[in-house]
Amino acid sequence: MTEAAKKTIENETVDILYGFKNQENRKNHFDKSFKTDGLKDILSDEDFALLEKQNSLYEKNLQLKEILQNYFSSENGGVNEENQKLSEWIIKEWGGVHSVKDFDKINNDIKNFYDKNQSGKEKLDDIKLSDSISLRSKVLSFLAPDEYVICDSQNIFALNWLLFFAQLDSDKIHLFTPLPSKNKIIIKYNFETIAYVFFEKEIACTFTTYSEYCCLIKNLTKKLGFKKIYETEMLLSSISVDKEHGIPAFVKGKIKETWDK
Repeated sequence: MTEAAKKTIENETVDILYGFKNQENRKNHFDKSFKTDGLKDILSDEDFALLEKQNSLYEKNLQLKEILQNYFSSENGGVNEENQKLSEWIIKEWGGVHSVKDFDKINNDIKNFYDKNQSGKEKLDDIKLSDSISLRSKVLSFLAPDEYVICDSQNIFALNWLLFFAQLDSDKIHLFTPLPSKNKIIIKYNFETIAYVFFEKEIACTFTTYSEYCCLIKNLTKKLGFKKIYETEMLLSSISVDKEHGIPAFVKGKIKETWDK
């Protein structure tokens, strides 16, 4: 795909995303809650109090992104107890994935981030979406929130549907590799089925790397007028499985438009 084609898709995607961004009380639909008890031993009293005084879940999560990055340490090339403790809190307490025992890939990502020769960051660019990206991106998004964003099944689901309708005039639709999910809404709105049955379109999973995902989110962020890339990430999260005002309602509306013609 040419760069010109990618820019066209980006612009069309932004046009659609603007509609969601401008919805009344859109920020109130962001419902990512988390317990702060485990942070008492990690954060300073001042930072902990700053986090606790935030009135909404949206603002609380924004503040967490700002604060937590300052607690990662480059000591011993990033392989240290502080970073391990942060990673475990992010995955288990913030992410709610308590079954994870193997942090080798996550630890290696942090080590690569602090690689003084910069070759490590090239390795981060090569991460495939299919390679445990949901867990790894959670930690990376807190380690360096201006560079990396969370890439999970819900965010990819939302982004792919935006890309789908941004390319509706094309014969072939270029999307990111979907991530497996147990969410019933994501399973119900299957791309291949809906694309073929209702729109007679061919799907191609053209975009396969985490770096491509982060790059697109950065470009969308600029065009949306957000200051931080995680604001775009949080917008995607809030619309992904919102049946009343999010992606599912948008897809159903587009299907109805097509069948009413």
